[in-house]
Amino acid sequence: MNDLSKYSDEDIIKILTSDADTELRNRGYEFGWYKKPSSLSGAIYILINPAFPGLLKIGYADDVQKRLKNLNSNSGLPDPYHCYAVYKVKKRLEDLKLHSLIDTLDPSLRHAKNREFYEMDYQKAYDILSAIAQINGDEEQLVINPFSDSYIESMQLESDSDKDSQNNDDQKKNKLRFSMIGVPIGSKLVFVKDSQKSCSALDDNNRVLYNGEEYSISSLAAKLLNSKSAQGGKYFTYNGERLIDIREKLGV
Repeated sequence: MNDLSKYSDEDIIKILTSDADTELRNRGYEFGWYKKPSSLSGAIYILINPAFPGLLKIGYADDVQKRLKNLNSNSGLPDPYHCYAVYKVKKRLEDLKLHSLIDTLDPSLRHAKNREFYEMDYQKAYDILSAIAQINGDEEQLVINPFSDSYIESMQLESDSDKDSQNNDDQKKNKLRFSMIGVPIGSKLVFVKDSQKSCSALDDNNRVLYNGEEYSISSLAAKLLNSKSAQGGKYFTYNGERLIDIREKLGV
């Protein structure tokens, strides 16, 4: 311990009455100069309003419920905001980093400059936060429907129903054969993104021949798109019409 006997009374008084204690507390130290453990400051929120379809409000608040209450107190608002998800963070203004990230990925998503509104699907916004949470190793801080909002619950039920319906549709599409949509074996199928690239229907199991090699039409679409997967019917045409459009027209 330092010897304070060398200091005059005036020096000791100056030290005790300085702003040092306040500054140390601002830096996270408590009485006795023990630094308190890191704690969560507030949360980044994703808000949805039925009156603004296609728009999300993404921002930060120390108290999201209070922020939500303040927003919904506006008598000129046709419908209230609902909180789809929150991501609890350790520092204030972390949403600015998120805004910057979204603007970098796609500047067209921001509805208006210097505003928290984005033209994006709520699931896409959630996926971005989820990726950040995984990188930071704090996935438990990301919570869907934190306030048990019945509107959000109904959205989730509707989304799950749509997924089930889509899965059933996909299963039906997987059973599709060239013969079902009137594409004869040997027919030329043209890649929609490059008319110079084409393949020929090889059999009725949706196999095609491209540059002397056999592919399923979906695996060839994925190869040409440089993607992990793709729905072949969306990316090849027969007589100038996409296979998927032929199927829809025939209702098969």
